[in-house]
Amino acid sequence: MTRRRASLAPRDQATSAFSGILLRLCDTTAALAVALVDAEGETVDYAGFLAPYDTRVVAAELQIIIKLARQSALTGGVEQLVARAARRTFSLIALSHEYVLVLVLPRCGFRVSRRAVAEAVREIEAEAGLTYASGTRSRFARWSHVEVKTARGNTRRPEAIWIQGGWHSLIILGRFHSSDLERREVGYRARLLSGAEFALVREPLGKWFAEDL
Repeated sequence: MTRRRASLAPRDQATSAFSGILLRLCDTTAALAVALVDAEGETVDYAGFLAPYDTRVVAAELQIIIKLARQSALTGGVEQLVARAARRTFSLIALSHEYVLVLVLPRCGFRVSRRAVAEAVREIEAEAGLTYASGTRSRFARWSHVEVKTARGNTRRPEAIWIQGGWHSLIILGRFHSSDLERREVGYRARLLSGAEFALVREPLGKWFAEDL
């Protein structure tokens, strides 16, 4: 475990139904912090490794930027903005009802897992009773982060998957090919002993995602 991953920032507010979702998003995207902000710029909840005050201030300021972009006739309908600063990169994801998901990333951290973001958005909007946002994220809405046991000496070869409290062996049927696979991603068609088949993808950060599992 890295030092950063071992030192979550102490919270200054009680956890909510969104806390676990945001913390998982930090883990699957290597974000330094994640915040859910409402239409008024107030932080609903947050997670990560930065001071809570800093996270809230950054989230409130960046929420204004994407709000203005969505109201502009030139850029209306913006779903996501990425901004690079001298020390950090920021990814802003627009949700329904003017909520915004703000990710604080390391410098030059432009590539954010689209599957992880889509999963977090799906869970947040379901928890809040909001309408799921349409757009490019919908292509990844069927993917979920999963724990996978790999072959000894080969972290890119899956052997078992954790489902409902236990490990289940996998039968690898072949490679999964899709235009949505990015560079350094590897995909498989897998089958459980029960006969259920699904796609399984390993992303560059070593996180695994299953489709329609």
